[in-house]
Amino acid sequence: MNELIKKINSISKDYDVYAVGGFARDLLLKLKHKDIDLAVNNDALKYAKKVAAALKAKLITLDEDTETYRIILKDCKISNIDIALFNGKTIEEDLQNRDFTINAIAFKLKYFENFRKHIIFSNKNTLVDLKSKTFNVMSEKTFKADPLRMLRAFRFISEFTGFKLSNKTLLKIKQNAKLIKSAAPERIKNEFFRILSAQNSSELLKTMDDCGLLSGIFPEIEKMKKAKKKYYYHPGGLFEHSFETLESAENILINLKKYFPESFIELQEHFYSGESLSENVTRVSLLKFTALFHDNAKPETAKFANGKMRFFEHEDFGANKLREIMHSLKFGKRDIETATFLVRHHMRPSILTRNNIVTKKAALKFFRDIGDNSPDLIVLSMADWHSYKRLKVFSPKELKLQEKSARELIKKYYELKNTKPLPKVIDGNIIMREFRLKPGPWVGELLNFVNEAQFDGKVLSKNDALKLILSKLTHIKKKYRI
Repeated sequence: MNELIKKINSISKDYDVYAVGGFARDLLLKLKHKDIDLAVNNDALKYAKKVAAALKAKLITLDEDTETYRIILKDCKISNIDIALFNGKTIEEDLQNRDFTINAIAFKLKYFENFRKHIIFSNKNTLVDLKSKTFNVMSEKTFKADPLRMLRAFRFISEFTGFKLSNKTLLKIKQNAKLIKSAAPERIKNEFFRILSAQNSSELLKTMDDCGLLSGIFPEIEKMKKAKKKYYYHPGGLFEHSFETLESAENILINLKKYFPESFIELQEHFYSGESLSENVTRVSLLKFTALFHDNAKPETAKFANGKMRFFEHEDFGANKLREIMHSLKFGKRDIETATFLVRHHMRPSILTRNNIVTKKAALKFFRDIGDNSPDLIVLSMADWHSYKRLKVFSPKELKLQEKSARELIKKYYELKNTKPLPKVIDGNIIMREFRLKPGPWVGELLNFVNEAQFDGKVLSKNDALKLILSKLTHIKKKYRI
């Protein structure tokens, strides 16, 4: 750190450069930090280019209007250096325009080694709020100036242990919640998913919902709340069920060892390996997000049939609606495909384990169809069931059987995944040549028949495979009209 600061200071002689905001705050609180925030008195772009060149690092523009730039460092404990033009004529004015009192802190970068003697506090409450670990809004105009700050408030307390939001801040969020939609969609997505990454994200989302911020981001939630409560087991209707599914998913993900003792190591690797699907989106955060929206199309698909309320094809409709929601927030393609896939198939594990007996053949077909998303889908299904625990819709025995089925399904998944692949006895080209078939989905289906039979030990050679295909050919030709 010291060497990096010295290098920056060595090229900063023509500028007034201040360490500001979160960087200054974390130094003062002796907290770890990954980023450096700097404010400069003039020509921020020219200065940022100068620093980037000296550090041989990539420079990107975060906001042209506010002249805010980011330098991305590689192989360094510090990930980013953010450089912005003063938001005001002086550093004192800049601090007055910041979001929260405990971020209204600065010191001249050249005094880095002895910064405590040169700290500037722009608000009388800063020290009090630092000691009480409270995020307190700076002024009446804080959230109007940048509505995203409302989400950042929750993101801050999701990442800082022991910190809280003041009652004043919560009130101001409640008063300005509707403004959140004016923030840039990708910024909303990034902040929201950083919140979802917290172990206690459901608690934070509950408070966000109480403030009206959750519905402000996702109008679909308001529709879920208005869905007729008599159609659902939960007294609070569809939204209560959906939210409790999210809470249940979070609880299962935190307690993987309790629910899946035999597959804990593999599941820990699957969910917590550090791999992100895209920026700020991990398997854990995306699964929680999916849990919240897994039944979003039930209001549109609700119909009485045989004296019961049914929701025919709510999975497909829900997947399509979720795709629209995610597109509007600029999610990446992989995020969208994964989440919509989970929603579209979220009923399959329950259907598969309905009788608490899963055959090898049925399991193989399920894993072949669901692939690497199998653990996610099984956890989502379990969370869906767990959302009814408090209501006693299912008996303790039924819930235990469902948990047992999910546990055994996960176990089978990893047994198959870790088993040496069976030798290939036939391929699509041979099938097309032997039976004079053109390329098409029928070839894949015939191969699946072979794979399943091979897994059961009924196909051991090419001749066995050809005999099996011949027995299925009439059915396949009729199905595909070939």
